[in-house]
Amino acid sequence: MGLRRSLADSASSFLGPLSTGLLKALESAGKPASMGPNQRTLADALDARVRTMRLEPNQAAAIFWAGGAVAAISVLPLGHWPRQSFLALVIIAGFCTTASAIRVVARRRLARWVLHVDVGLATVLTSVLAAIGVTDNVDFSNIYIWIALFAALYFRPFAVLAHLGGVGAAYAVALAFGPGVPNPVAAWLSIVGTISLAAAVMVGVVSLLRSTAQKDPLTGLANRRLWDERLDEELKRSQRTDQALSIAMIDLDGLKAVNDRNGHDAGDRLLEELARVWAIAIRGSGDFLARLGGDEFGLLAPNSDSVGIRRLTERLGEVLPSGVVVSIGVATWDGTENASDLSRRADRAMYEMKLRHRRGDMRLQA
Repeated sequence: MGLRRSLADSASSFLGPLSTGLLKALESAGKPASMGPNQRTLADALDARVRTMRLEPNQAAAIFWAGGAVAAISVLPLGHWPRQSFLALVIIAGFCTTASAIRVVARRRLARWVLHVDVGLATVLTSVLAAIGVTDNVDFSNIYIWIALFAALYFRPFAVLAHLGGVGAAYAVALAFGPGVPNPVAAWLSIVGTISLAAAVMVGVVSLLRSTAQKDPLTGLANRRLWDERLDEELKRSQRTDQALSIAMIDLDGLKAVNDRNGHDAGDRLLEELARVWAIAIRGSGDFLARLGGDEFGLLAPNSDSVGIRRLTERLGEVLPSGVVVSIGVATWDGTENASDLSRRADRAMYEMKLRHRRGDMRLQA
């Protein structure tokens, strides 16, 4: 039992930092934003956690391989291994150490598809370890669990399923050709069932974090991060298809006055109401509405020209609560500009509208 505990402790170092990052991300979900309720949102803080955890796969892979080396080396002095098994453990430990060093040196220069190679190689090496190390005290098949968690953290569900199938097949081969176990079917079902459950939980958590990091928690609309992604996607689609694309930048006039006069809760309720009525006004049309921060919203209208976007913004104006004034600037893609230039044109038009409102002394009323 002592040797099994040693192996489990070694394996726990595989993705320890990743688990820590995941827990911190979950803790962040219950913490308030560090700035005012109309400024920085909870999603901003959570988004930073998610990006730190998910956008450093090479660093995670380095830890993954280092953990494999530790798992192989830690059992060498604790058992009476046959010469061939001892040599295999040394070779595997050396391979894992080399792979970890390569990841540390390469950092982000390696392509993301190399992660699939990592998982495939890890599956093969773990199966070799399982075949040579299945005794009363050592069961290397536990490492499959970490392989499943790593795959679920960085891959799409279909790819995760494919890797789980590979693990199941590899472990079946290890049980068939390695040292006999009392009940190989039960052993296979136990490992495959455990890794499947672990992967399902991880995929669910990652999906939840990704969704939370892309959504404004106050209004339920998309946040700026998702807005930027969608704008880039739609612009590329328009470049391919030569279809019209328009955007609108919308600024709520006088929100600060409402916050100062009636409190931030009143301002938040106003933002929530605007998001609700505007979402209904554009529902089913394929248009995309986001809260970009504070009192600013963005509207993305694929397949809409200058006439279409103005009609759409008129619909938004028709459902405004009584006394509410917004400044709206629109821009239609000219066929050559990039996302930043298109957004800048809409911003300029919005600020010009805001200046006209100020000159006309149009104020927001609560």
